[in-house]
Amino acid sequence: MFATATFFMIYLYIEAIIQENTLQIFTFILFHVYTLLYGVLMYFHKISNTPTDVLDTITEDSKPYLIAVPCILSTTLGFWIYISFKLYGIFGWEMYKLIGANVLFRDMYKQYLLFVQLLKMDFYFFVTFASQYVLLILHSGDIELPITVALVPISLVTLIIAVYALKRESRFLMWIFILGLIGFIGYYTFKLVRIYDNTQDTKYENQRLVLSFFGFLGLITVVFTVFQAIKCLTNFGQGLSKRIEMIEGNVNENFIDGNNFYINSAGQRRMALEEYNA
Repeated sequence: MFATATFFMIYLYIEAIIQENTLQIFTFILFHVYTLLYGVLMYFHKISNTPTDVLDTITEDSKPYLIAVPCILSTTLGFWIYISFKLYGIFGWEMYKLIGANVLFRDMYKQYLLFVQLLKMDFYFFVTFASQYVLLILHSGDIELPITVALVPISLVTLIIAVYALKRESRFLMWIFILGLIGFIGYYTFKLVRIYDNTQDTKYENQRLVLSFFGFLGLITVVFTVFQAIKCLTNFGQGLSKRIEMIEGNVNENFIDGNNFYINSAGQRRMALEEYNA
């Protein structure tokens, strides 16, 4: 899991730099904190689940590595917070140049960016939880195995629908997505209740802590995504989709009229005459 988390962090950071996305920088920091917490969790998980009368040597040999990982992540976290603070000032100005001084459009665009970040986290946490559940708990004969595996591509399709619905401002598809999220909330809730079911102690005895960690993170993220989806839904019909097209360079017109300013196809802000006369 550390390998996948590292690659995902690299992806978040590189994309944030390329797109000059302030919110994704914050997502990167939060994900770094998550990785740090996971490192601490793995230390206690390994120590508590290793039989002291059989594998003492393995536990002692692995202790330095289990301690080193959280220490390294804590140190690098401070470094990345400093870098992110510097980037915030730069990227904040770039967002202002793209959106302009219109407070309404800036708030709607931030809601859109936050929604996209939550979608990425939803997919990562679900894939991580499902893979842990398949590898640690399920066996080839379990009926839950094909269901859990099938839910991974279904979750990806659901997120694609969300992005399409948001950019096209389709209320119908957006409500389908929200209903799909409610289904995933039910899935997480069922799994978490099952993990702590006394009749399932032998099945989850040594993996309860790890699965709970990923399950609760996934559940919390999905709940936040539902509320954020409803917020974005209320912004439909106010011109945000056209503004997103302008920012992403999908509009062919040389200049597009905005509210008291113009934005060209390159995303550069131009003041209207009324601003000079103000």
